[in-house]
Amino acid sequence: MQSILEILNKTTAYFAQKGIPDAKIDAQILVAHALKCKRLELFLRFDEPLTAEKLDTIRDFVRRRARREPLQYILGETEFFGVPIKCDARALIPRSETEELCEILCEKYFPDASAPLDILELGVGTGAVSLALKKRYANANVRGLDISQDALSLARENAAANGIDVDFFQSDWFENASGKFDLIFSNPPYLTDAEVASAQPEVSQFEPMKALRSDDDGFADLRKILARAPEFLKDGAFIACECGIAQPEKLAEEFAEVYAQTLWLKDASNRPRFIIFKYCKK
Repeated sequence: MQSILEILNKTTAYFAQKGIPDAKIDAQILVAHALKCKRLELFLRFDEPLTAEKLDTIRDFVRRRARREPLQYILGETEFFGVPIKCDARALIPRSETEELCEILCEKYFPDASAPLDILELGVGTGAVSLALKKRYANANVRGLDISQDALSLARENAAANGIDVDFFQSDWFENASGKFDLIFSNPPYLTDAEVASAQPEVSQFEPMKALRSDDDGFADLRKILARAPEFLKDGAFIACECGIAQPEKLAEEFAEVYAQTLWLKDASNRPRFIIFKYCKK
């Protein structure tokens, strides 16, 4: 029988051979997941022999990761802003950059957690953002829209699993939207064809392309959203979007006359990533 340490070493070497980033950490995460323990517990169990059943489970995980299937899809979950989120191929994996934008909004724009906000998310995917904001703002009315029925089904599963009350509806951006909101949030498709072609296999081969790529050099969906958003924003309300590296400054210039304030921000890696616009009635 092989020990945990032997399997970890073999898996790490195999992942490195396959070009897996963070091969050692991924090996530890997958072995711990198969053993239903925390990753740090492995260091106390190195000499423990593995049963044939556990080895079969680990081998299945290793084969999937070696094909570059995202780690989150194999684990079936991730965490977003303190909310456990089920992940699978029905929707994009929630990103840490999107978490950054949520943190900016919560700390700098809506610091009162008891505020009775009206919030709309466009393109909910797993539902992570809508659920995290509803958890943060218990008195808020949060609605999420997505064109994909697969994504909506996953978002509803995550809402039920977390006991968080958010209404999810099918809509092509604002097509079926109604009402006025204090905040509209969106992480729409914004990758160009060149960016898709150069993306890691985890992204280009496994995540839903409709949620990643947009026409017009990645600008098409962002422009649709920003052009119609004023119809659904309260006076003094905000729209916040994640976007591509080359897009924030240009979008801020294009919509400077539509919004009272236009701001673009860099993420933690110093890459232009976010736009936050304030709408005021003229």
